[in-house]
Amino acid sequence: MLAAVALGSATAAGAFTPPSLHADLRLTKNVPCPGNSPHPVGPRVVRRFHAVAAVSCVDAFRTYPHSGQWEVLVRRVAVGSVSGLQSYFERSSKHHVPNGVMCPDVLISTIVPVLVDARSRWLLPTTPRNGCGQPLAGGPPNVRWHVVSIRKVKLIVSAQALAADCPMRVGNTVAWAGPPHDARAGAPLFDRAPRRVRVCIFRTPPNNFATGNFVRGFRLDAARTRRLLGALGGPGPRRGCPKQRNFATVGGGPRLGATVELGGCYRVERPDRTAGTAKPAVVRAILGR
Repeated sequence: MLAAVALGSATAAGAFTPPSLHADLRLTKNVPCPGNSPHPVGPRVVRRFHAVAAVSCVDAFRTYPHSGQWEVLVRRVAVGSVSGLQSYFERSSKHHVPNGVMCPDVLISTIVPVLVDARSRWLLPTTPRNGCGQPLAGGPPNVRWHVVSIRKVKLIVSAQALAADCPMRVGNTVAWAGPPHDARAGAPLFDRAPRRVRVCIFRTPPNNFATGNFVRGFRLDAARTRRLLGALGGPGPRRGCPKQRNFATVGGGPRLGATVELGGCYRVERPDRTAGTAKPAVVRAILGR
């Protein structure tokens, strides 16, 4: 435990000065995040506690230059309003639903902080709920938070995919393209052909063709865009085409463009979700395999 820190001081005029941020950081240095705090306590215990600080840890997303987009854990310390925060968690839950009240289908979650006293003792309160299981009165009051640390948890989008404006994973829907929804040979791929397109290349695991993982991405110049789009307008594929691990999305994104297999029958899933084929030689020359 850390040594006790004064709760605040009284001025000559009698005004109360809350603990400083420096004191809060000292008090909360070894306090765990709420998710790592066992055994939440109810309002009776909370009422006997005198919190002077609070710790909250929340999930967020941050983009780092040259490192990509990450899921991060943000550790924060409350800046003021701790007494109001504690007061909310001192309230008792209500276990009955009033007559005529319809409970919502969506369960509302709330951020529960760890409350800390002047001796660095801490507790995790339970959330007071109404008869429908929702947090009372819309949740805890608004509190200003000071960010103490940000820890990377999981890479969401790599720097390469972010730079290419490509997702990290895409469903390999073209692997199931085929009759009975065939495209008419030579039909335009887009209602309005884009001048340039973005290409994202994906590869599935060897034992699962359902989802492709990002490999690389790039944009085509106007000349290569015209050549590639002209090569994606073939008729519907024959039956029995083997599924391919490598495929590419072409256009404004997976939902706005076309998808083409890089091998086999070179099946194409068009923007209107009909099935066509591509000219292998042109696709290989521009997109590779």
